[in-house]
Amino acid sequence: MCILTKVLIIGGGVSGLRLGSLLAKEDISFKILESRERVGGRVLTHNQDNNYFDLGPTWFWPDTEKTITNLITELNIPTIEQYNEGFSLLELSKHQTPKYVESSELNNKSRRIVGGISALVNVLKDSISTSNIELNKKVTSVIKNKNGTITVNTYDELKNNRINYNADILVLTLPPRLLLENISFKPSLPENIQIDLLSKPTWMGAQAKIVVTFDKAFWRDVNLSGNVVSWAGPLREIYDASTERDESALFGFFSLPPSIRNQYDKEAIHNKVIDQLVRLFGPKAKYYNNIFYKDWSQDKHTVTEGDKLNIESFPSYGQPPKYAENVIFSGTEYDEQHGGHLEGALSSSEKAYYKIKKLMSYK
Repeated sequence: MCILTKVLIIGGGVSGLRLGSLLAKEDISFKILESRERVGGRVLTHNQDNNYFDLGPTWFWPDTEKTITNLITELNIPTIEQYNEGFSLLELSKHQTPKYVESSELNNKSRRIVGGISALVNVLKDSISTSNIELNKKVTSVIKNKNGTITVNTYDELKNNRINYNADILVLTLPPRLLLENISFKPSLPENIQIDLLSKPTWMGAQAKIVVTFDKAFWRDVNLSGNVVSWAGPLREIYDASTERDESALFGFFSLPPSIRNQYDKEAIHNKVIDQLVRLFGPKAKYYNNIFYKDWSQDKHTVTEGDKLNIESFPSYGQPPKYAENVIFSGTEYDEQHGGHLEGALSSSEKAYYKIKKLMSYK
């Protein structure tokens, strides 16, 4: 079976959905193929009694990230300012009292979406016909045909069947290393492209994120913002994740690499985190309501083995060398200016859209 379409988008994350929403407005034929059972990619929001907690990306910065800011405004999606009032804590050792420091103005300028980042994903998804999005489709190969079209072969693990797609234009939104490891190309990707893709780690691929909820944001009562930088761990960074509906929470990123986290079960990880929160914020941290945890290094749709190593310095993101005029790379790791952020995913998708329009004008 072979399905024909003008544009084929591999990946139903933020970049793929935004591109799809733009093509839908122009009534351009397209399909989005997503290997997961859901869209959103690295956006994952937990809904607890209509309180939403992001286990993937959380923030955007209106002063410097205009693409996402303008889109959120256009779509009338409400946002809240990241809580930043009071002192931050700096923990150098488990055996030293944490230091009080002024909260960073950078965090004060960040905002979160009411309902989590999934609220943006859902609006984009709803702007696209369900027939344009196909889930559980793992792309196995990409073939550049002699007539210039692109054939994409897929495998559906749930239905145990294979479907081929043929398109005039192909857009690849997968993280570079994941793309390189999971998809074969014919003709093969040139060595310079392979080297480039391999050099771009999946952003936050080695990370895990945890959210702990409470009846009350007790840290605010003692003039603490909830912001923490810790060299003692297990969490390296902690922030206030309380919702607009006053559900109180803290969330954090880990200093423990995947190789260490994998030595413990979830309960042990949870206990270590609570011990740290008690150490930082006092005994009230023992009395939590819920813990939500996502280890992205265990997500086969996100990372490769090489991504499980912590990134020591910020990667050099941007476009790889050209493979073909009608094969476009789009996604946060392919954006030179805002790689790693939602802004990068959205900005690259809009650039991909204009490339598609330009290619179609030549037809």
